[in-house]
Amino acid sequence: MVKFLDLDYWKQVEEIANGDEEFGIKTRGFIASFTFSVTEGADLPAIYIKFNDGKVDEVRALAEGTLEGPYDVWTQVNKGELDGANAIMTRMLQFKGNMSAIIRYSKAFLRLFQLMQEVPVEY
Repeated sequence: MVKFLDLDYWKQVEEIANGDEEFGIKTRGFIASFTFSVTEGADLPAIYIKFNDGKVDEVRALAEGTLEGPYDVWTQVNKGELDGANAIMTRMLQFKGNMSAIIRYSKAFLRLFQLMQEVPVEY
């Protein structure tokens, strides 16, 4: 028995779906990927599922956290116009996930922001 909506559950769904003739027929020509996530009520990882012409092609857990924000904020951070830590603290960049990890490894994240600036980019 597996925990409902956990990665092991989705792996079993993949196996069952790929062995199901009706699923194969109904998804023929369907090429897409989706994220399935629980928003409240249980602490479960977001799951990425890729469909490829009649089969479930890939099932995996997504990253434990997400750092997201508007393109212009990312651009300001990358240009050094806005400090990455300040962008996170003021929620211009929002972290979703295990906050203790980003706090514990804040120096690593700040260093990553610096290293990101070394990549030649076109804005």
